[in-house]
Formats: sequence, C-alpha cells, structure tokens
Amino acid sequence: MIDKPHKVGSVLEDSTQLSHLLRMLKKQQALLEQVRKILPAPLDEHCLHARIKADRLILHTDSPAWSTSLRFHAPRMLSEIKSLAPNLKKVDIRIIVQQQLRPAKTSGSSLSRQTARLIRDLADDMEDPDLRAAFKRLGRSSEE
Repeated sequence: MIDKPHKVGSVLEDSTQLSHLLRMLKKQQALLEQVRKILPAPLDEHCLHARIKADRLILHTDSPAWSTSLRFHAPRMLSEIKSLAPNLKKVDIRIIVQQQLRPAKTSGSSLSRQTARLIRDLADDMEDPDLRAAFKRLGRSSEE
C-alpha cells in the first residue's frame, strides 16, 4: 500500500537547512508586513519584499515610480523599524523587473538562405525600382 504524501511544511521543518530557510522567510515576511503597515495605500501593495542586511533595510518594488515614493518614506521607515533592528542606518530600494518586460534578444536574420535567394530572384522580376531595391536588401540581409 502507498504511504500518504507528506505535507511540504512538515518536510521543510524536518530538514535542518530547510527549516533555517523557512525561519528566515517567516522573518522577512513579518518585516514586510511591518513595512507595509507604515506605508500608505496603494504604495504598501507595491512594496514586494523586505529584508535587513547589516545596517541596511532593503526593499523591493515593481517600478521606478513606486521606488521614488518609497524613498520619500525612507526616514519614517528607518525610525519605526529601528525597534526591530537598532543598527539600521540606510534604506536601499531596488526594482524587480518582470521577465516579460525585458526586450527579447534577436538572433540576427530569420530568413533561411533558400528563402533569401527566392526573395532576390523575385526582386529581379519587379518593375518598380524602389520595391525591387527593398526586396534586394531583404534578400541580402540573411547573408550578413
């Protein structure tokens, strides 16, 4: 008979390293909640992650516009979060760029050599000189 599957939470708590990571994650989530309580709406929803590293409170947001607003609230956050981390001196704000917003890399020509040759041959039969020149350039672009 097949054993019942284990809950992910219990597996995480059983492993020493994983339980350490889970504790750190819970601390960061609690810190994020504290930071969000300080911030006005809708800015609180755009503060996505918070952590403390040495003497810095590091906040992550989803756009440059919201990072500017977060910077405006930095002094207040420092004073209110100091009870949790008395050594805090600075707030760093970072922007999380979503993958789909980054431009896709292009790999040069998308025409096969055979297709480019067909386009050049087609250009030879065109009467309009401008259109013929454009097709010739298109046919040559795959050779570069």
